[in-house]
Amino acid sequence: MTNHGVWMGMKRRTVFTALVVALAACGSTTTPSTQATPGDTAAKVQEQAAAPALPDLALVSQDGMVAVVRNGESSPPVTGIIGADDKTLISTSASGAATKMSWTELKTGAQTASVTVDGSLQALATDVTGKFVALSTIGTSLGTTELVVASPGGELFRRKYSAELVPEGFSNAYTESLPIGMFVLEYLDPPPTSSVEAPRRYQVRVLDLTTGELGLPLNLRDKSQTVDEQMLGSRRGHIASSENGLLFTLYRGFNDNASTYAFVHTLGFVNGVWCLDLPPELQLQDLPGAMTLATGQTTLLVASSNGYVSEFVISDITDSDHDPLPRRTYRAWHGKDDEAGPTMASFGDRVVVGQGPTLRWIDTTTLQQMADVEWDMEIDAVAMLATGDALAVGSGRVSQIAPEGVLIAELPLPSGLGTVDHLLVLNQ
Repeated sequence: MTNHGVWMGMKRRTVFTALVVALAACGSTTTPSTQATPGDTAAKVQEQAAAPALPDLALVSQDGMVAVVRNGESSPPVTGIIGADDKTLISTSASGAATKMSWTELKTGAQTASVTVDGSLQALATDVTGKFVALSTIGTSLGTTELVVASPGGELFRRKYSAELVPEGFSNAYTESLPIGMFVLEYLDPPPTSSVEAPRRYQVRVLDLTTGELGLPLNLRDKSQTVDEQMLGSRRGHIASSENGLLFTLYRGFNDNASTYAFVHTLGFVNGVWCLDLPPELQLQDLPGAMTLATGQTTLLVASSNGYVSEFVISDITDSDHDPLPRRTYRAWHGKDDEAGPTMASFGDRVVVGQGPTLRWIDTTTLQQMADVEWDMEIDAVAMLATGDALAVGSGRVSQIAPEGVLIAELPLPSGLGTVDHLLVLNQ
């Protein structure tokens, strides 16, 4: 039986009336498409006194706030980040000349550590354990950056630099007290005044946490070479692979002649960088896109709003005996060039894509669309559950939706949480 048959055979209680129509899909299969009645879903859920609760999850907003849903109830949002281990919430509370930091287990809600460091600081990155945190001072003068590294034991490193540096992550090699290095982006152009999306010239640097000196990273695929390269581009989202110690960032690059191109910048926490070229079918030099890790973090999927998806095998990137080219590129759905940018997530052999009001379920084995649902929200972020259901957040709420268009559970977003760009399911 196909995955699609398993999903559609699930017994779910329907909580709203849906219109099901048959649409042609890629290849010779057909996909069910479900149209939700606008405005009905939230009211219908309220009518179900015994409606199931959402799974426990963390909601991360674009403006650096995190809210946690446990037992069907959401916590108030706090300023902070999710650790690179996907298990730890590091919250910060700046007051006057000091910042309180707290480490909390996401699964249980137990606070495991709390320290106070000097300065008004914001947390920007962690190591793969979630223990070591890179912070930067808030509101520093233009062209200078003060970087701080702290752990549950307190402050471990502090230095001010005459450059704009943004922490990306830490080396996964350690001294007795802290990681041996921190990876930062050094921006070489002043901050844009017209748009935060404007391209900026940057280069990757490695900060030696023993000496405080800035150096060059190594070539991820040839450790005998350093990389001294400046790039002009704008960031368009990133995703970390804790299993492989890699950070992938989707960029739109700009040539000196004003032409554009797209690439995925790959940072290896073993000290190495590499850029993945993207197939022209994706048109990501012009169109919005998204990424997700799939099949147990062994593959990277890069998608465009036009429906094309490219698959990279992670081992091809790190093994110098293989060319890090996309193994395949396939049109998983027929999107329009002017459609909203996609957001995507995976679990097992299934991927969910949110784009505007549309949810799509994609089979990673074939890269074919298996189901789609029109929902009454503009979708900002998605997650995939082990059951095959999707979580979608947008329009002030988060909804759990089955592939046949059934609303399983729903919860309003807490007050004060901005636009959500990342969902993390805690118990799967």
